[in-house]
Amino acid sequence: MTATDKSLRILEAAKDLFLQNGLRGTSMEAIARKAGVAKPTLYARFPDKEAVFVALGTAIMGDYRRAFAEALAGPGSAAERLIAAIGAKYDSIDRLLGQSPHGPELMAEHMRLNRTVFDDLRAWVNEQTAAVLQAEGVPDAAERARVILAAVDGLKVEFPSTADVARLTRFVVDRLAR
Repeated sequence: MTATDKSLRILEAAKDLFLQNGLRGTSMEAIARKAGVAKPTLYARFPDKEAVFVALGTAIMGDYRRAFAEALAGPGSAAERLIAAIGAKYDSIDRLLGQSPHGPELMAEHMRLNRTVFDDLRAWVNEQTAAVLQAEGVPDAAERARVILAAVDGLKVEFPSTADVARLTRFVVDRLAR
């Protein structure tokens, strides 16, 4: 087994354990056991469970970035592509954290430990959204991009239903992407 394979197994095991037990309830020993690696192998790659969590969060945000980019490159108008891209991002989050009783803890820890990566992703999403709007001839594209994304973030807080968020995201984007 290659070093990359071991690292992937470690991250997959950690993801399962973090979702099941939370960050605080997961130990390095449990990660090593679930991944099928010796503790020295785990510690050679990650000095502590926070480092595992940061690496996992970075990988997951890379997946979000790819899903967002793929949806933006898809067919349809700027509004349709933005709705699909935003939906892909939030669907990914819901699929990952939606069934975990530790979702709020994991999200808070992610924001604390992966702040720079999160901020970079957020800036990139804003830039990509603004570029799509600008290409469509939307005035004040950068400002509208920020408003659209902030509004959708607010919808996620205010409306727990995925269906409501999808419907209201369409509403926001349809009005601001013109």
